[in-house]
Amino acid sequence: MKESNPADTASEKEMGVASNEYALARPLNLCLAWPDGKRFFLNYSYLVAGELTTSGAQNEVILYFSAYTVRLKGYELEAMFLALSDHVIAQVVVTEARYLTTKETGVPVVTEIRVELVDK
Repeated sequence: MKESNPADTASEKEMGVASNEYALARPLNLCLAWPDGKRFFLNYSYLVAGELTTSGAQNEVILYFSAYTVRLKGYELEAMFLALSDHVIAQVVVTEARYLTTKETGVPVVTEIRVELVDK
């Protein structure tokens, strides 16, 4: 015999909020955050291509969205580039220069974000 609670109108599974499933869901948007509090988000659906350049003092990731080009500069950005290509990063935050260390940490550090509108 099936037991039910009349106060429950739908189970967690029916509502799509089961904790394990939600934790594995990929973000729909990429949010960019600057130290001054400015935030800007873009939908991953419009991400067309990406490019990683590791030559020079800093790495550069260029993300080509349908209406915007996003340039990320920083250190050790290869892991971030791969995560962006898989649409798993929800937020990229700029780290101010005064908080940078001279030792390699293995963690991606973004020092600059530029968002440019694509001319059509």
